[in-house]
Amino acid sequence: MGCGTSFVKYVLFFFNLVVALLGLAVVGIGVAFLVNWSTVKDELQAHLSVAPWVFIIIGAIMFIIAFFGCCGAIRESHCMVVTYAIFLLVIIIMQVIFAVLLFVYGDSIKTGLEKGVDGLWNKRQSDAAASEVFNNIQAQMQCCGNNGPSDYYSAALDKSCCSHDAFGAQVIGCTVASANPGCRRIIGEFYEKWNKPISGIAIGVACIEVVGALFALCLANSIRNMDRRYV
Repeated sequence: MGCGTSFVKYVLFFFNLVVALLGLAVVGIGVAFLVNWSTVKDELQAHLSVAPWVFIIIGAIMFIIAFFGCCGAIRESHCMVVTYAIFLLVIIIMQVIFAVLLFVYGDSIKTGLEKGVDGLWNKRQSDAAASEVFNNIQAQMQCCGNNGPSDYYSAALDKSCCSHDAFGAQVIGCTVASANPGCRRIIGEFYEKWNKPISGIAIGVACIEVVGALFALCLANSIRNMDRRYV
């Protein structure tokens, strides 16, 4: 195996070793939410209870793919390296499709998010869990009500409607006049702000992964040629 091929081999090994460790860390975060942080899980209930499983599944996929790349490179296994390259190409295709969908259907996705906020707001009167989730959205996104604080039809607003400092203390009095703007608008603006950057990051990561896939295919070809010489 030449110097260039050996370099590719160890680059793939160490890169995938890091990815495998990151995958295990993501799985650990998901398991921590699922097993230990019962307070958070009970608060989210059915609305976002799938979130820990998303972390676990994503982390497991990262680990499995990195395992093939890491072991295939260090063991010089043609089959494992090719399997790793195929997995990587599938992920690249999925990322490109995801980025294109964000670009093409950006307005439809924004409308869907706004309708989701509408539905959550409408359910909050009859569903305590929906009310708790909406209050959390208000606190995290610094918004109030669906279209605005006037949706509450009352001068008494939830404390999540108003801004807080870094220590959680209210900066201003929580009244209709001083409360944050509506969540529907804020979430729509948040999506518009991050839509294109996320798409760009997905394309950028896909380009890096293309290089990794090419390295893997070159290494697989070199391993196959080396095996043929010694047959």
